[in-house]
Amino acid sequence: MTTLIEVADLTKVYPNGVKANDGLTLNVCEGEIVGLIGPNGAGKTTLIRQLLGLLRPTEGQIKILGRDVVKHPHAIKGLVGYVPQAPLYYPSLTVEEVVSFVLKFKNYKGAALRQKVWEILELVGLQQYAQLSGYQLSRGLMKLVLLAMALCQEPPLLILDEPTAMVDVERKARVWEAIRASGARGVLLASHDIKEVQDYCNRIYFMVGGKFIAEGPPHEVAALAHLPVVITLVPQDPDSVKDLLASAGATFHMVGDTVEVVCDNLAEGLKYIEDIQSTSGLRYLHVEAPSLERAVVKLLEKRNER
Repeated sequence: MTTLIEVADLTKVYPNGVKANDGLTLNVCEGEIVGLIGPNGAGKTTLIRQLLGLLRPTEGQIKILGRDVVKHPHAIKGLVGYVPQAPLYYPSLTVEEVVSFVLKFKNYKGAALRQKVWEILELVGLQQYAQLSGYQLSRGLMKLVLLAMALCQEPPLLILDEPTAMVDVERKARVWEAIRASGARGVLLASHDIKEVQDYCNRIYFMVGGKFIAEGPPHEVAALAHLPVVITLVPQDPDSVKDLLASAGATFHMVGDTVEVVCDNLAEGLKYIEDIQSTSGLRYLHVEAPSLERAVVKLLEKRNER
């Protein structure tokens, strides 16, 4: 499998002595969407700036599509589509003019240019805002324009810093449809949206204090925190389920007809579900096994205890 981003032992120390990144090693392979999560100030944006050649690392190596970014920061020009964290915009230009301007750098002209502009606008869901000027846009729409600008370049690699921040729930799904349809060979995503990371990323790196403290598929990172499986259900016969769980020594509590059962592992939880279904039947069932969001909180707590 081709490695698109290779980072090894990357460290960034600012002149005031602050160590923003500390010995980071990361990779993004062909076909992957890799998430970068962590609290504010963890060093995510510093890492991204180094990947883009905008900030020189103190130590370490960065290669993007085989090119040495530390030695040749301009070598990746045209190879990476970037969406910055801040919702930048062009006050006097319309959305259509901004997208058209970017596409002209890709040598689009005339009818081909007009067609491509509308393809991009439709891809990210901006066609109805095409004639709005930058100053008329909400912050969420500004982010969509930045995504459109990145996709215009048809890059093999996308680096996205909070691409759906301030974007409403309805449009978030459209954003991910556009990213997946972009043809990019790989994506590195920095996000605070845990559900987004869990739903779309193949692997994640969890960063705290400039270091990676966990790495792997979302479910494996969640398992690292040794969290229980939580089952929420509404049985047909709550009284019989209460007796069943009490006799089994289960950890549970009830609020009205809703029962929450806490299990040590998924196998134990599935056994309870099977027993409840055969004893009572179910009207509602939800399983967290385990939650990445809870894992992140637990890992942060462990980190702060040190």
